[in-house]
Amino acid sequence: MVTGAGSGLGRAVAIAFAQHGADVAVIDLDQASVCETAHAICAAGRKSCVVQADVSEINAAETAVRQTVEQLGRLDILVNNAGTWSVQPFLEITEEEWDRVFRVNTKGLLVWLQAAARHMSRNGGGRIINISSPASRMALPNYAAYAASKAAVDSITRSAAAALGKYNIRVNTVSPGRMDTSMQRETERRFAAIAGMDVATFVKSRTDDLPAGRRTSAVEVAEAIVWLAGPNSDYMTGARLNLSGGLEMNT
Repeated sequence: MVTGAGSGLGRAVAIAFAQHGADVAVIDLDQASVCETAHAICAAGRKSCVVQADVSEINAAETAVRQTVEQLGRLDILVNNAGTWSVQPFLEITEEEWDRVFRVNTKGLLVWLQAAARHMSRNGGGRIINISSPASRMALPNYAAYAASKAAVDSITRSAAAALGKYNIRVNTVSPGRMDTSMQRETERRFAAIAGMDVATFVKSRTDDLPAGRRTSAVEVAEAIVWLAGPNSDYMTGARLNLSGGLEMNT
């Protein structure tokens, strides 16, 4: 099951799992886009379960898990990818924006994690992968709500790993760096405007300062997520897989 599977990283992850032999439940608020992802999964020769849902709606998670099991037979892996963003100068952050970001990125992630884990705990275990961000460990005064919400994701991941290990459920976090997704493009337009720079110059500067010297792609990150969901990572839980090209460095 992949949330936010209608575009960007979520779509790449869903397709990657299908290419590696998995049937995939795809979740997104946008019905048209998630159906496009489902068609790509079918083209890869796998079955897909399509669920149109707002991840911040509490009841949606249990319904989606039930529908997934009915259509695909079981649920072994959840990729908690759905997320939203907010770019506001620190002193201008509104209560409405703060609540909106946390409702999706933090509450939504927790609720879907719980729903999947309840099923997995009764069926031999599973893998849960939460998508975080280097922002969670950076000082970003124009991105504070998003950064804080992802720091909460890191904390939830550690707590879940400790709570669910006895059920053979491994819970880890992936922290992808700068990808050319629609969300990245929108946030960079906002950052550039605040900085008084044209977008192309701003994007180039944010690419040139990466130690790896390039941006990543959703496809590249998706392959790492597939590995993390597989048997070769069985002894990893409560970990944070850093895929940021050196933007964030583990020490």
